[in-house]
Amino acid sequence: MKKVFLLLSACAGTLFVSCDDSLIEPFAPGALTETVAIQTSNDLQGLMNSTYANLYNREDAVFTSVFTDEAGIGFANGGQGITEEYVFFLNSTSAAPNAVWNSMYFALSRANRVITFADRITPVDAADTERIQRIKAEALVVRAFCHLKLMSYFSTDLKNDGALAAILADRIIPSTETNLQRTTNGVFYQSIHSDLDAALTIFNTLTTNPYTGIVRTYYASDVLAKALKARAYAYKGDYTNAETWADNVISTSGITLANTTQYTQIFWTDNEPANVEVIWRLKRTPAQNGQGVNMHNGWCSVRPNAAGSPFYEVGRSLFNIMNPTNIPSATSPANGGWPLTGAIKDVRFRTLVAPSSVVASDWNTNADYINADKLIIHKYGGVGTGTSTFASTAANGNSNDYKLVRLSEMYFIKAEARANANDLTGAATALEAVLDARNAVNMPAPVFANATQAWAEILNQRRLEFCFEGYRYIDLKRLASLANFTALDRHPVDYSSSTTNYPGANPSNLPMNSYKFTFPIPISETNANTAITQNPGY
Repeated sequence: MKKVFLLLSACAGTLFVSCDDSLIEPFAPGALTETVAIQTSNDLQGLMNSTYANLYNREDAVFTSVFTDEAGIGFANGGQGITEEYVFFLNSTSAAPNAVWNSMYFALSRANRVITFADRITPVDAADTERIQRIKAEALVVRAFCHLKLMSYFSTDLKNDGALAAILADRIIPSTETNLQRTTNGVFYQSIHSDLDAALTIFNTLTTNPYTGIVRTYYASDVLAKALKARAYAYKGDYTNAETWADNVISTSGITLANTTQYTQIFWTDNEPANVEVIWRLKRTPAQNGQGVNMHNGWCSVRPNAAGSPFYEVGRSLFNIMNPTNIPSATSPANGGWPLTGAIKDVRFRTLVAPSSVVASDWNTNADYINADKLIIHKYGGVGTGTSTFASTAANGNSNDYKLVRLSEMYFIKAEARANANDLTGAATALEAVLDARNAVNMPAPVFANATQAWAEILNQRRLEFCFEGYRYIDLKRLASLANFTALDRHPVDYSSSTTNYPGANPSNLPMNSYKFTFPIPISETNANTAITQNPGY
C-alpha cells in the first residue's frame, strides 16, 4: 500500500475521469501539485469522479463465481482458471487479492484527498458550499465502503473485533511513512460507522440534490450510507443494529424491489425506472469500454451468448436450483427466450441464463457433458439495440453498469436478523417479499422447522439473487456455519467435465473451514512492507 500511495501522491491531481461521460477540463501545464490542482469545487468533483472510476474492478465478482459454486467450465474454455481459481489455488501472487487490495487503496487515496481538500476550498456562494459538502459526504461513504470491502476479504473472522483486518487508510498517508501495519476489525468498524455517520450528518444539512432519476445511483447518497451501515452491522453479527438500518432503507428510501420486467432491465439494459432496486452502481464509461473490461468479459471472450466463446458457464448445481425440471430454451425470444409460465416463473433464471443456451436432457450421463450442455451466463447481457427489448448485440459492446448495492440485500439482512432472534416466521416473511417480486405470481412464504433451516434458505436465496455479483465468497464465509453448510455445492458433472478436457483439474469441493475463505495479503504489499502480518495458511 505504501507503493500505491507513493504513486498517487504524484498524480492525484491529474488523472480525473468523469462519472457522467463528460471529461473534466484538463489542468494547465505545471499544475501538478495537489495544493495548486485542487482549488475549486469543479476540481474537487473531478477528483471524486476519479475515485469512483478506481472502484470499477470486476475481479472480485469473477473470482467469487469461479472459486465458489456459481460457475462451471465453459465449452470454449482455453485453460482459463483451470490451474488457478477453479481448483482453489490461492496465494499472495493470485490476481484477485492483488486486484481488491490495490483498487481499494487507490480509491481510498483519492477519497482521502477529497475529504481533506474539501475543507480547504473557499466556496464562491451558498450553492458552491453545498456542492463541496456533498462531494465530501460522498467521499466519506466511499471510504467506508472500501474499508468494509477490505475487511470482508482480508479478515479471518468478521465477528471478532480483535482479528486483523487490513491497513486503515483514514487520512492522506505520506510517502515517507513505512511499515504500515494491519489494524483490527474493531478499529475498522469504528472508522466505518464514524465515516457513515459523518456523511449522514452532512447529507441531512443539504437543501438540494443535483442527481435525479437513475443518475442518482451513480453517486454515494444518504441511502447508500444507511445501507452500508446495515451491511457492516450484519457482517459483525450485530443484528439489532443491522435490522434497524435495513428497515430504515426499506421504509424511507423511496426505492422499491424490481418486478419481473424491471429486474431484467437492471442487468440487461440499465434502463429500469428511477427508484427501483438499485441503491448504488458504477457507471460504465466509453474509456472503460475501449479497454475491454466489460463485466461479461470476465466469463466469455466476445459476448454473452453461445457464439461468444464462453470460457465459463452457469454451474450445474446453480442451474438445477433455478430450473429443477431442466426445461430447455423456448424458440420464441419474446421474453428473453425463456417461458414465463409453467415451471419457471423466477425472473432471476431468465436473466442469468442466455436464450442461446443448450440444455441437454441427458446432462447427468452424457460423456461429453461440456459440449452437450451449454449454460451461457447472461446476467450482464449488454444494452439492447435490436428489435427485442433485451437483445444483446456486438454493436453496443454489451456493456453494463456494475451494481454494488441493491434493495434486496436489505430484505435479506432483515431475514438474517429475524433468524438470529429465532423468529422463523419473520425470517420467512422477509424472504417472501423478495420471492414475490422475482416471480410472476405471489409465492408462499417458506416454512422453517428450526433456525438452521432458516439460515440455509437465506444463504440459498442470496445465492440465487446475487450470483455473479461478487457476494457468494463472503456470504459463505460468514453464514455457512449457521446454515450447517460444510462444503461448496459444485455438481460432480462440472468436475468430470473439467477432468475430461483438462486432466488433473478435479479437486474435491472446498470445505467451509478452509483458510482460503480469507484472502492472503498480496505479494505487492509484503514485498514493499516486510513488517506486515500475513494471514494464516499463506
